[in-house]
Amino acid sequence: MAYSQDTAIIRPQMAEGLPCTHEDIIKFLEDTRVELEEKLNELEILSVQATCMTYDMVTLRTDPSVVESMIRLNEAYLNCKESLAKDYNEILTMPKENESETT
Repeated sequence: MAYSQDTAIIRPQMAEGLPCTHEDIIKFLEDTRVELEEKLNELEILSVQATCMTYDMVTLRTDPSVVESMIRLNEAYLNCKESLAKDYNEILTMPKENESETT
């Protein structure tokens, strides 16, 4: 299997030219094992998140009741937003009316 130039190959390297003892090699291998476990845990977390996102998308696209609920929820949100905008505009105009009555 040929790798493209964009494929990154990570190869841990020990410092060349330095004398390595058996303990140094064991520590290096232990550090490498720990790093690999951390990367594997990160990969597992990302995999679970991707699976959950995929499940959510499939559920939304295949269950018509969810789509209908989302439409009703969106309509309720827009009605509420419109009502709040009207109330907000009334509140903003109230002080102006009160000021003209007092003068």
